[in-house]
Amino acid sequence: MKNIIIIVSLIISSISCNAQNPIINLEDRGGKEQTNAYYKDINNVLNTFEGTWLYTNGATSLKIVLVKKTMYFNGTCYEDIIIGEYQYIRNGVELINTLTSLNDSTIDPYSRGIVGNSIYDNCRFLPVNDCVDGEKRLNLGLVDRLKPFWASLLLHKRVINGQTALRAKIVVNGKTSVNKDEVNPPPRPIPTLPYQGEYILIKQ
Repeated sequence: MKNIIIIVSLIISSISCNAQNPIINLEDRGGKEQTNAYYKDINNVLNTFEGTWLYTNGATSLKIVLVKKTMYFNGTCYEDIIIGEYQYIRNGVELINTLTSLNDSTIDPYSRGIVGNSIYDNCRFLPVNDCVDGEKRLNLGLVDRLKPFWASLLLHKRVINGQTALRAKIVVNGKTSVNKDEVNPPPRPIPTLPYQGEYILIKQ
């Protein structure tokens, strides 16, 4: 009898948890978050973007490392997200490298160099030159840790010369403000993160 009571209690508890924490496909998220819901990557779209990716062009390179985190609580709801860090070398000079902090579990995901989980299946938002409606594209945030800039990082899965690749489009959005009352305002700094453009990153 005692075992039956325990089993019934567990079933009721499970039903209650599911009722309070509905699972919603991450791709159906929309604009408004439902409190305590779990926006789950049901189709494992994020998995296909995980890994180490490298762009090279002469003495310039961009390396990004992406990792999927599941059921992260953002203060309102739970979500599956991609976090990452990066290294950018331009003309042989390393401008920024956040890769060493990737294994630091004390860093909040939204304080990472790369973070996000917005999935698109159309070409209406910042398409690359070979974008195809219906393909799964991933939009992440890319943060400049050294200067006050941030960018949108749009990733598109590709196969190039038989190699798994990402075509990345980077659009710098954030920039420093200038006081209009200043007679000679200081020049705005140049971002240390990769600037506007498209990059082909090969999976390592």
